[in-house]
Amino acid sequence: MNFAPMLRAAFLLTAAVCASAAYADGVCAKGYRDTTAAERQTMLTVMETAKAALPDAPTGWVIGGYEELSPVGNICKDGENTPWSYGFSRTFNRTDDQAARDEAMAEAGAKIRAAQAARQPRLDALMARSQALGAELGTAAQKGDQARVDAINREMEKISKQYEAIAAEGNDPAVLESMAKAMSQDRTMSIDIRVNPGAISNADMKKSQAPAEAHSAYRWTTSADGVSEGHALLLFGSWQPRAQGGVVSQRRGTHSSSAAHAVAVTVAADPARLDSLLTSIDFGEIAATVAR
Repeated sequence: MNFAPMLRAAFLLTAAVCASAAYADGVCAKGYRDTTAAERQTMLTVMETAKAALPDAPTGWVIGGYEELSPVGNICKDGENTPWSYGFSRTFNRTDDQAARDEAMAEAGAKIRAAQAARQPRLDALMARSQALGAELGTAAQKGDQARVDAINREMEKISKQYEAIAAEGNDPAVLESMAKAMSQDRTMSIDIRVNPGAISNADMKKSQAPAEAHSAYRWTTSADGVSEGHALLLFGSWQPRAQGGVVSQRRGTHSSSAAHAVAVTVAADPARLDSLLTSIDFGEIAATVAR
């Protein structure tokens, strides 16, 4: 299973805090109302414009998942004057190297199975000894032989530690890393569009060169189990720095809450592929959503 999309979703969930969502999670004193057809069309137009700015899948990749555009259907009137948060994402899945990845997985799996087979006799011997001691323990307990009970418990504890040590021998970090890379490295790319997201904060993000149309841009790289992924965050529209760190989207003039006041574009890909994915996005079209 590829956990990268889930990791990105977790970042977005913790980083983007929508004020209107906060009202939805708490008490809504003024009650809810359905959004109007005009408000929903405004949101839909923003998302359609942003979607048209995204690239098709490059050669050897396919667009995966669903890209349903869902305008906000109802809003708590307590927060209806706060810009509403909405958006969508596009995911790309790699298909051109499946045979090579399958071969790498098979080789790694064979090494793991061979290591398991080599240590299995020792594990079996320890298990057999542990079972024999278990029977002796019951007999000693029935006889009230506390000294023997204590001795057996000490030996069983020693066997348990030996078993754990032997079981861990096969966890070759290089083999595990090769499996992780075969499963996840350069397997997916994603572009996430969030309109009026609220606050965004990530301790790893660092300022980077922004496209001419953008307010600002940030980059960072994550790595886990030998698998690395590059990330870029590009901000359009009205933003302000936060005292606690990060940035927060702002209201843009007197435009309706359904309009795009600020847009955050989060792009994730293999570090070597991130720049080419970024250059394939029409940022001018995305910037146009916050210029109307």
